[in-house]
Amino acid sequence: MSTLRYIVDNWDTLRPQVLDHLKIVGICVLVAAAAGLLLGIVAARSDRFAAFILALTSIILTVPSFALFGLLSIWVGLGDPPVIVGLILYALLPIVRNTREGIVAVDAAVAEAARGMGMTSLQVLARVELPLAVPVILAGLRQATVMVVAIATVGAAVGANDLGQPIFAALTRDTGTLEQVLAGVLPVALIGIVADVVLAAAQRGLSKGRVAVAAT
Repeated sequence: MSTLRYIVDNWDTLRPQVLDHLKIVGICVLVAAAAGLLLGIVAARSDRFAAFILALTSIILTVPSFALFGLLSIWVGLGDPPVIVGLILYALLPIVRNTREGIVAVDAAVAEAARGMGMTSLQVLARVELPLAVPVILAGLRQATVMVVAIATVGAAVGANDLGQPIFAALTRDTGTLEQVLAGVLPVALIGIVADVVLAAAQRGLSKGRVAVAAT
């Protein structure tokens, strides 16, 4: 109850931080999804490129977020920009990997049948491979989204006015309280849970739809 009271009493400060957190997550997920989808498609067509891009995105993910945001802030300045760029880079691995795996997993006979019907390679990709790979792609997007929601809090260290601010304020000041920490942690957890539930429902729905189509 004390945490809820703190949130209500400080809502004027927390509200813009919640909105900024949502904005950062939204931008990062959209850009990473578009870039990851494109890179994943190319990776599905070339094993050499797949090895390169998966190794590169894996290495990026091992870089501590504090260090990455700090390095990026030297080039793009403080505030949201280094956080957005860093989170996009972090989100690429699960999206690229799952896009490639989803396309590669499509039965070759199905793709060949589509080509036999006169479809071009682009049409096979758009009408056959990607629709069949969507549930797998969504699994990667789901993982990336939850990761971005959590890591975004570190952005407060480089000036992002997101939900990391109350957490950092509480940990760096003698007057910091548990309620102040939870005022940042609980909304982040809620955003992550809601995003995960929504994407999981979409993934299940598309998986059932794919099974139903296959059965017919």
